[in-house]
Amino acid sequence: MTYRFCMACGGRLRRRLRRVRQEGRERLRCRRCGWIFYGNPIPAAVALVVRGGKVLLGRRAAAPYRGTWDLPGGFLEAGETPEWALAREIGEELGARIRSARFLSFFTETYGRRGFPILAAVYRVKLAPGRLRHGSDVSELRWFSRRKLPYRKISFPSVRRALRLFA
Repeated sequence: MTYRFCMACGGRLRRRLRRVRQEGRERLRCRRCGWIFYGNPIPAAVALVVRGGKVLLGRRAAAPYRGTWDLPGGFLEAGETPEWALAREIGEELGARIRSARFLSFFTETYGRRGFPILAAVYRVKLAPGRLRHGSDVSELRWFSRRKLPYRKISFPSVRRALRLFA
């Protein structure tokens, strides 16, 4: 993703080499006000739901990676903690509530092939009893045995890593 305009004043951004304690990094900088765009990752919360030796995956209904499998979750909104965002996303994507959630790890990723950076907080989640129903950004929900996870059809590399480590 290419950023062209300053978030502070709307001026044009240009690439500049910025020295930080002997470490040279290329950053975008505003020509008008000098604001520096660091490209910090956007936070997300992701659920690894395991029940009876099976893992719950959702088929993505939208870009990026439409039609591939993914773990339920999404981006934090302003004012949310990762746990609140996780509960909101589980409600939106699965029509479910969380009984318990335990933090597992952080993963970094790019949202799509040329997208923006994200930082995903992955939680092992136990759902409250009830029927699951997929939301508008998920076209299908399916339980996969750990031995039959469709790694080649999973959207994000960080999701594949999380499944290999924690499923």
